Amino acid sequence: MLPCSRIDAVVELTEKIAISLKDNGPAADVIIRTFFNARRYAGSKDRRTITNKVYDIVRRWGFLADISDNNPRRMVMAELILSDDDPKRYFTGEQYAPSVMTEDEIEFLETVKPEEEEHHRLNYPLWLEADLKDRFGDKFVQELTALNGRAPLTLRIARNSEKIIAYLVEKEIAYERGIHANSAIILEEQVQIRDWPIYREGLVEIQDEAAQLAVKFVELKPGQQVMDLCAGAGGKTLAAAGYMKNKGQIYAFDIVENRLKELKTRGKRAKCHILQPRVLTHKNRKSTLAEFEGNMDRVMLDVPCSGTGTWRRNPEARWRITPDSIKEYTKTQSDLLIEAWAMVKPGGRVVYMTCSILKAENENQVEHFLSAHEDAKLIPIRKQGIEAMEGTLQVSPFSRQMDGFFVAVLEKQKL
Repeated sequence: MLPCSRIDAVVELTEKIAISLKDNGPAADVIIRTFFNARRYAGSKDRRTITNKVYDIVRRWGFLADISDNNPRRMVMAELILSDDDPKRYFTGEQYAPSVMTEDEIEFLETVKPEEEEHHRLNYPLWLEADLKDRFGDKFVQELTALNGRAPLTLRIARNSEKIIAYLVEKEIAYERGIHANSAIILEEQVQIRDWPIYREGLVEIQDEAAQLAVKFVELKPGQQVMDLCAGAGGKTLAAAGYMKNKGQIYAFDIVENRLKELKTRGKRAKCHILQPRVLTHKNRKSTLAEFEGNMDRVMLDVPCSGTGTWRRNPEARWRITPDSIKEYTKTQSDLLIEAWAMVKPGGRVVYMTCSILKAENENQVEHFLSAHEDAKLIPIRKQGIEAMEGTLQVSPFSRQMDGFFVAVLEKQKL
């Protein structure tokens, strides 16, 4: 592809992402993947160049949208100017190039200058500023800068670590071991692993170190009865099965059937035999869960949340959340905590998790639950991250080089 046709593709993708953000549509990575699936002629270098430029725009979306009045074409032009490139090289009106720049667009570009306001420089919604500063205090700038970075590709060792390391060494793939979770392998470059034999054989899974660490604190043992109430595609479910040495039962629930189908596929690849996936619907939820009330040793509860801890991986997610969506999330989280609590037997534990950095979704939820349940005891987590409620764990990209993640362990007491 010619340089001008690459920029034309960037403009088109920016337009699609703008529509998706407005309508709460698919994520940017899904949009980009769909775009290239329909354009097989684009080579790997074209795809990489276009994708990188689109994510450069996404990572300063708030600023570019503000100065351009949400005009995707002008957003691309402004990003080119800010990266010391000349839009006139690409907006030529020639075949496969964006249409020629108008006089208004030329005048607009003369006004473009680097970000001055803090929320523009650090790329966060202004309405969240108080909550973010309350969380991070004097580390606010460092933490937000880290959240604007790029997340590494992290693998979880499922089994046979020797074979995994031997493969990486043989293929000269640079890596380092996780600092906080000994099952983590952090690759120095973003690579496709789907065709690797160690992936096809189920020896490794893709999972951030924070999620691996969270499962460690569930303190699982072989033979236990475990529930994963919001299993999704089952990354933590499979990690849990490893701790249980494939003995016991894990009941994996989710409201989206396709996620559980993916879990079944991953479980088969990992040779995991203790998974019991079940779809929960509005009609069957109460009767289905009633079978398990008071019988679970552990309930893993990775609740739906704002995803503010994953902004490195999903940079456009910061523009999807609203004050109303935070209220909806906290209501759902509270309801799920109560539901999960009914499942555990005395001495059993609910492990509450979010990929959020907001206190409203984390400490506030735990404090409210403890005040309302005399039989609930917080089991302290000794490995600390950033400042959080005593006994809980909150990590972040700056503090621990992991996704933002929160964990609290609640044990049901005999009254």
